[in-house]
Amino acid sequence: MLLKKLEGYFLKKKIMQPKVSIIITNYNGKRYLERCIESLKDNTFKDFEMIIVDNGSADDSINFIKRKYPEIKLVEFNSNHGLSIASNKGARLAQGEYLFFYNNDTIADKEMLNELVRVADSDSHIGVCGCKTLTYSGDQVINSGVEMDIFGYPYGRGRTFYVDAAIFIKKDLLEEIGGFDEKMFLYCEDRDLCWRVWLHGYKIAVVPQAIFKHDSFCLVDGDKFTTNPRRRFMNETFTIRMLLKNYSAFILFLIMPLYLFINLCEILIYFIKGKPGFVFNTYLTAYYWNLKNLKDTLNKRKMIQKTRRVSDIKIMRNLYKFSGKALLFTKIGIPKVALI
Repeated sequence: MLLKKLEGYFLKKKIMQPKVSIIITNYNGKRYLERCIESLKDNTFKDFEMIIVDNGSADDSINFIKRKYPEIKLVEFNSNHGLSIASNKGARLAQGEYLFFYNNDTIADKEMLNELVRVADSDSHIGVCGCKTLTYSGDQVINSGVEMDIFGYPYGRGRTFYVDAAIFIKKDLLEEIGGFDEKMFLYCEDRDLCWRVWLHGYKIAVVPQAIFKHDSFCLVDGDKFTTNPRRRFMNETFTIRMLLKNYSAFILFLIMPLYLFINLCEILIYFIKGKPGFVFNTYLTAYYWNLKNLKDTLNKRKMIQKTRRVSDIKIMRNLYKFSGKALLFTKIGIPKVALI
């Protein structure tokens, strides 16, 4: 009798658990939330829960969510803890088999979730699924997966290495690889996560039938050909940390001198352009941050290298073998600096 009751309890619990947990980090994004949430609710796939982690918004986002969407699990932070901490917090509360880390400034196609689940269920070797991303107007493709070069820069020619803005991953796998790196406040956290997925022997799959529109440059000041100290600082800082953690010692010994040489060339260019303050607030501050946090980085590195299952030779098959920055600069020139 007791055995039957226990079986019934666990069966009921399993039935009640959603297939997918959608985790959205919000920071002053009230103007986007309704379109984002309604497009998810309009999806043909319905077996999901929604979790919003608010990073201390001051635009009435919290009251709006509580009033209009009381069914959504809401986590409230008093201040901005960054994307990685917020994502991990949402993951710990999630009950789904799959976790879908999704940006708030998006509009989902009605078949998006259905296509992601279909592909993820079809192959146990797929670690992460990503989407085709369109502009908010829907008239241009932003990306369908993102390439990365051997220096960790998100630009190149070749295979997709990571996905951004929408990361679909099994909860068990996220726990296995250690979640998002909580030192990475913003930028690089998606590259780093997908790199560790590759290291554990899984692959990244882009699902072109899973489509969403993304106002991709709304919350980072400037356009895609403009940079600012805050953006450059975080990109350089966390790229260095990512390289130090994820490459084997031998490859790291080869890569880092070249990486620093490329940085030196950029520093000289910005000095010539009369931007010494920009150099100090980005590159030099990034080096200082990494020295200050080196012990933590090496501890993370030790765990990653201990549990990795794939060699760097295999990883580098998916990376652009030259400098993506140099390739980009030849096309658009050195980005303008917006001193914000």
